[in-house]
Amino acid sequence: MSITDPFHQQLAEFPAPLRELVEAELNAGNSIIAIESGFPAAPCGASVKLTKAVQDERRRSVGELRFYARNNSSYAGEFTTEQRHFFVLEPPLPPEPPPDMDAIRKALEPKPDVLSTLAQREARSGSEIGRALLEERMAAEKASARARALTITETATSAERLLYFNDHRPPHEIQFALERDLMTLFAATMKDDRLIMTASSKVVGSWHHFALRFEAALPDTNCYSLCVQTSWADSALTNHDYHRHTAGTWFEHWTRDFQPADPPQADAGSPERYQKICAASLNAEAHLDTVPALQQTIIGAMKRGARFSTSHKEGGTKITWNHDHFERSDYGDYPDHINYASEAEFLDALRKFHDWETSRNVYPEKVSELVAWRLILRLMRG
Repeated sequence: MSITDPFHQQLAEFPAPLRELVEAELNAGNSIIAIESGFPAAPCGASVKLTKAVQDERRRSVGELRFYARNNSSYAGEFTTEQRHFFVLEPPLPPEPPPDMDAIRKALEPKPDVLSTLAQREARSGSEIGRALLEERMAAEKASARARALTITETATSAERLLYFNDHRPPHEIQFALERDLMTLFAATMKDDRLIMTASSKVVGSWHHFALRFEAALPDTNCYSLCVQTSWADSALTNHDYHRHTAGTWFEHWTRDFQPADPPQADAGSPERYQKICAASLNAEAHLDTVPALQQTIIGAMKRGARFSTSHKEGGTKITWNHDHFERSDYGDYPDHINYASEAEFLDALRKFHDWETSRNVYPEKVSELVAWRLILRLMRG
């Protein structure tokens, strides 16, 4: 049996080891219940849910594939890769037997007095109550500001979201943050005297087109707009509800750190300051036009304290400079430690570590080395 619609297009986003596992299971008589986003997958990934447990000969870690035996209400076992963005999940195990009589009797013992619990709750200090009320008011104000700043237009097969926001950062720093989330580079151009940065990316089966626009240079901050157009017209009809629902979730994730604001007036801000900021942003990485230049920028930043790191519920990886050498430390279920003897050895290992992530949006193709190293630079933490 082969992978057919409605799952074929979504599964194409998965790393090859996971796709091969699913193919083998389908050929053995297993089937797919659903492909979903959310836990345990990362925001940029997804999970395949199978109807039956994976056959014993494949229920193990091998090569790039990692297997973890679980026992929870959602799934019994998970298969993933080192990056832990995509998963293949087995169905949950049958429920455990009911508790014995002693456990039942213990559960029926009298609970703490409700009035006493309420009295303790009401005994909170005035400062605690005031802080809680302040937090609620701030959350309500933020929601109201976002509602004013956000415009949503939807059709049966597409959606467009336009958000205005203020940020003290210059345009290229916001661009770099979006590139890190999307693993897709933006192209910057001047149009109608405004700096616009654009990109396109296929995210879990639907096309997204991004336009980050530098609107105005205000005295104490900058005003921007981000327009994201999403289309699932070329997706199977059975997947339309999924893409319609996740379009908003993805947008909220990408804009989670933005401060919503009212659109600026046409003459807002200083034209001179605007042009100066634009010039600085357009030239921010003009010198990083070769792979060696990008590599040496990474090397230099790491020697000054920058690092690479990943984390998940079973552990993670830290890649750092330690006095006179580069090293990788894996912690959690599979602890390990590697010291790299030279810069060349370290750079080769770093490129392989991020190979899947840097090309995830163009699979089965690979991005160029220049693009890959620019995206690796985005993943570095200061």
